[in-house]
Amino acid sequence: MTDDKLSVALGQAGQEASPLRCPEVARTDRGWERCHRDEHAEDARHHVRDRSWSTAANTPLLRLGQPCTGACRWPDQVQPYRGTGKVRHY
Repeated sequence: MTDDKLSVALGQAGQEASPLRCPEVARTDRGWERCHRDEHAEDARHHVRDRSWSTAANTPLLRLGQPCTGACRWPDQVQPYRGTGKVRHY
């Protein structure tokens, strides 16, 4: 799932845009949240809001309290668990 419109919007906002956002998601209290980073190496950590995780060892290896870094190029994208199923951008 790629967001061409989001890619264009980020490019216009002065951020470096990439057409390929990492497809990994994490389950949080807000719903399914998509990784903030561009597609990356399998051993690199995924990130949403305050948490990061790695799937390289075939286990989530979740870490809490992890702030965004320069590798985080995308805004929050949340798929709520219930309701209309619309994706929310924060």
